[in-house]
Parts: sequence; structure tokens; C-alpha cells
Amino acid sequence: MLMEIRGTNLYVDQRGPSNAPALLFLHGGPGSGTYDFLSFQGDALSRHLHLIAVDQRGVQHSDPLVGEVTEHDLIADFEALREVLGIDSWAILGHSFGGRLALRYAVLHPAIVERVIFENPAWDFELVTRNLVQAGLPLLRELGLAEGVEELLDNHGPMTVEIWQERISALHRLGDRRMEIYLGPGSRDLKLPADDLPDEIQSRAGRFAERIIRSPGFVESLLPLLSQVPQPALLIKGGYDPVTSPTEITRFQQDVRNGTYRYFEAAGHFVHAEAADAYTALVTEFLLV
Repeated sequence: MLMEIRGTNLYVDQRGPSNAPALLFLHGGPGSGTYDFLSFQGDALSRHLHLIAVDQRGVQHSDPLVGEVTEHDLIADFEALREVLGIDSWAILGHSFGGRLALRYAVLHPAIVERVIFENPAWDFELVTRNLVQAGLPLLRELGLAEGVEELLDNHGPMTVEIWQERISALHRLGDRRMEIYLGPGSRDLKLPADDLPDEIQSRAGRFAERIIRSPGFVESLLPLLSQVPQPALLIKGGYDPVTSPTEITRFQQDVRNGTYRYFEAAGHFVHAEAADAYTALVTEFLLV
């Protein structure tokens, strides 16, 4: 259903018992929406949890984006939604870019966020985009599309919007085969249900991304925030995931005081789809302890 939150209508999907522990899902992208995650995990997680999933402003089934948007705007939306729903506190689960939002949210609102789960998060975009390009390079070479791509890895300085655009554009050369670098070998036939949504709905992701990548703080590394996470935290990593870098994993293990790391060797970026049953069990157990 659409709910009016801070001057726009956000699409909010609630499932499960209202008296069960509340879990807010934060989708990735930027701009991916909740449709895919709910297709694989919505009913399963809501058997024991009060699952709330929201399409971020301007994304998928929420109203089209008007004006600018920042990561802090999105967190303010989540907080306003919580108040409207009458939920005192909740756990949060962030996938990919949503893991970045989850880290900010957990640190900014420690009394509100009870537990935090990160699935293949993107905390440092210099490391993330470097990891992505390295993962895509063998396929780019195979297709004869690797010209100039190795040079994109030469920059080890601060992340910029321009570096983001250059590295992501290089991956776009893969076209329909880009999805191959995100999946484990046993999941290469996985189809994301959101691909069948109307073009107008899917196109909102691009408009959202164009604005947020230029917003203040987008290219900021969030690794220093890991040492400030006070909640029990779970990091879920797929063995074939091309997003979360080894450095980010190491920092989580070193800096998060009450952190748990779980590795799904055969899965890629979408552990919630590629290892759905095991994922449901892990998340549910972590939240019901």
C-alpha cells in the first residue's frame, strides 16, 4: 500500500504477525526496489517476523522522485515510517546499497535499531567498484570489450562520482550478460521477477541513481562507522558476490564488537534468492535469539 511519508507516497509492504519482532528491509541498487526480495523471502520471513519492506522514495512502486535525494533523506523516511506504523524499535536488514543505509541507520539511531543484518553490503564505493570491475574483467576480455578497463583500477585515491561512473559504465558493456558476475555457478539461470515489471516502473531506478550518486556523502567511505555499531550485527556474504570486498569483510570482523559473519560459498550477490531456505533460517534465528 502507499503511505504518505515526508511529502511523498512510499510503497510499504507489511507481512506477518503484528506482535512478532519487526524487521525493516532496506533494498539495494541504488534504486532496485523491494519486489525481488519479497518474491524470494517475503512469505518465508513473515512466518515468524513482522516484515516491513519499503520502496525508497522515487523507486519502483513509490511515487516518482521529485527533487534531490540523499542517504540521510532515506533514513529520515524510515524513521518517519516507523513512527506512523507505531513501532517502538525494529531490526533492519540491508542488501547491497541497502547495507550502506543500514550501517548509517544503526549508528545514527542506536536506541531504535535493535539488530542489524548486512547482506553483501557496499560500505566503501572505491573498494566496491574496484571489486566489481575485477570480477567483470574476465568476461569483458572474453567478449573483446576490455579496452581501457584495466586503467580504471589504477586510481587508489579518494572515491569520486566520476570514478563511480567510469567503473559502472565499463560493466554496462556486458549488456545482458552482466548478471553473470553477480551469481554463483549453480544460480546462472536465476531470473529476477522485477525484470518483468512495466518499463515505467523499472525506469525509476535510473532516475533515482542519477540523483543520489551526486548527493553529499554518497562517495564517502563508511568503514569508520563499523566501530560505532553497538547492536548485534550479522554480515552475510556470498562466495561469488562481486560487491563486498575482502577489506570490508576484514574491517567488519575487526571493528564490530558484537558481529557474526556467515559465508555462503556457492551463492553470489543474491544470497536471499540463491540459498533461500538457509537464508530464511539464518535471519530468523539471528532475530529470535
